[in-house]
Amino acid sequence: MADSKGNEYREVEILGGNVRLTYVQNGWADSPSIRVQIRDETGHLRQGPEIPLSAVGGMVGAIVELVAAA
Repeated sequence: MADSKGNEYREVEILGGNVRLTYVQNGWADSPSIRVQIRDETGHLRQGPEIPLSAVGGMVGAIVELVAAA
């Protein structure tokens, strides 16, 4: 799917809404990034961080470590 600016995105359902992950060519620090947002039950998008592609692997690794420690 693409947003109104033509950026590709995917949504993952969560309790009370969805997490939207959007590929942004000129995101944080003018680098390709993934924008993370929450779409609430009313359909509104909340602002979220833009994570440079170079940091995505580290972010996923940290999430896995946190889940494993829980």
